[in-house]
Amino acid sequence: MTRRGLLAGVLGLALPALADDKKKKKADRPKEPAAPKKPSRPRKLTRPLVTIETGKGAILLELYPEEAPLAVQNFIDLIRKRFYDGLTFHRIEDFVAQGGDPKGDGTGGPGYTIKSEVNSRLQHARGALGMANSGRDTGGSQFYIVKKDSFGLDNGSYTLFGKVSGGMDVVDKLAKGDRIVAVTVEAPQMGPTQPAQPDNLALPLLPDDYGKRPASPGVRVKVQIGAAGGAGVVTLAKSCGDKELDAAVLDAVAAWRWLPALKKGEPVVSSQEFTYDLATFSRRYDN
Repeated sequence: MTRRGLLAGVLGLALPALADDKKKKKADRPKEPAAPKKPSRPRKLTRPLVTIETGKGAILLELYPEEAPLAVQNFIDLIRKRFYDGLTFHRIEDFVAQGGDPKGDGTGGPGYTIKSEVNSRLQHARGALGMANSGRDTGGSQFYIVKKDSFGLDNGSYTLFGKVSGGMDVVDKLAKGDRIVAVTVEAPQMGPTQPAQPDNLALPLLPDDYGKRPASPGVRVKVQIGAAGGAGVVTLAKSCGDKELDAAVLDAVAAWRWLPALKKGEPVVSSQEFTYDLATFSRRYDN
């Protein structure tokens, strides 16, 4: 056998053995954990979209400014201040995951409270996003995500302002003390620009003889909508000349549930001033 043939024979026997060794060594290596799967994002934003990055993956939250303008605006403001970055999920139960407390024990907040916003369109179904509180009008920064349907909480005590649109599997994996790495928010690039509008119109409770009283037919009121610390804050701009009638109108307008003003699809703080006509029970936007 020639040298060339001998070399070919040796190599022909050795190469398969080397290949088998490589396969064995590769199989013996510990497998690296798979990277957390990123939830799919909508092709086009129609609502504010929040991303919560955790060590176990990302959670996407879709916000509903038309349902809870104050809670949504407050949440967005805190996110843009990087308030939530580095905080933890301090409470994990079978039905809920709760975070957003700078103290980490359920007693902390941003240093202020906001008013509650009761709505009937959103429910405590799996994936719902709500504002935690210790009583009415005590919300601030703590939020919770519902892990399983809890419709018993639909009693008007809590403000719901969004829902999970991706990453619910990440919510299910969360454990007490898991850290919020970062939170970001995106608003629709394009969207409607429109003034705030009341969604319900409570009528004033006027005394039976109000038509015989020597007062002007209208009460001038000013309403601030979507401001941190209070949504639909109503003040008297001009009296009709009768304190009892003024108070009745202010109480009625304060009970209205306002949809926020939108600028390019994002809720903004706004104010309106109008005359509430006591003869027609309607608004006049006269000068």
